[in-house]
Amino acid sequence: MQTSSRQLRLIILAIFLVSVALTTWAQTQEAAGDSQLTSVDEVLDGDDSQQGTINLTSDNQGSRTYTATSDCEVTISSCLETYGNAELSVTVNDEKVISWARSHDKDPAKLIVNGKEVAESNQDVGGGDFTPTAQKTKLKLKKGDKVTLNLTGDFGRANPHLSLTGPGIEQKDAAPGSDADQGSSGETVMGSGGGFLWKPISDSRGGVAVILLPPKYRHEQFNKKIWINGQAGEVLDWRPDYANGNRMHIFLKKKGAQYGGPVKIELGLAKGGKIQWNVANGAKRTEK
Repeated sequence: MQTSSRQLRLIILAIFLVSVALTTWAQTQEAAGDSQLTSVDEVLDGDDSQQGTINLTSDNQGSRTYTATSDCEVTISSCLETYGNAELSVTVNDEKVISWARSHDKDPAKLIVNGKEVAESNQDVGGGDFTPTAQKTKLKLKKGDKVTLNLTGDFGRANPHLSLTGPGIEQKDAAPGSDADQGSSGETVMGSGGGFLWKPISDSRGGVAVILLPPKYRHEQFNKKIWINGQAGEVLDWRPDYANGNRMHIFLKKKGAQYGGPVKIELGLAKGGKIQWNVANGAKRTEK
């Protein structure tokens, strides 16, 4: 009897341990699945899953598609600077929600979102010269929605862009200063990621121009060498901390209008090379 009782207890214990192991395994798989849905699996179609924020420019024209693997919100940033015929569009499940078409650099055509013009997207800066500014549009997506971005045109020396930033892909941007981001030493690459701001008149430092960099850029990635339109020595103060969305602030020595337009901003990287942003008109607030 004692032997039978002992065997029964061993069988019950074995069943209990197997049950615990199966429960733990199931919870682990469920947690892994949840983690993927909010990060890794928020991917782009095809081979774009390793790219990070979708970013179309004059040097990278064409179409790109993003597929939402869960309900989410994405941000579209658009600016149609051009010297010739050009257009951009954003469709969600084949329905066009954003469009912009211009035939030359003074074309007054504005960005259209859901059938309505965005007045501030293209403004007359004097003498019938219209200057477009970057606009941000939020789109709410359902799981499975496909968002297609398209940018094409004869841009000349202009710097248009069309980008999408969404959950799970912002963190995949190449680190500034890395080989993937800057190329070979001495090469200049365009800045990326949302959050760049050119403010022609700051609220402090005597109202001089201030530059805010996207939050992915950090102090240690730069050598603090800056050129404005090719000229060095224009920095009044490079703030040592972060503010306004965890961004670096660089105060210049002049008001934005004094730099004219277009304004080319180049920042030296600690590992060599430069990162560049362009502002169409130094007197106008510009976000990218």
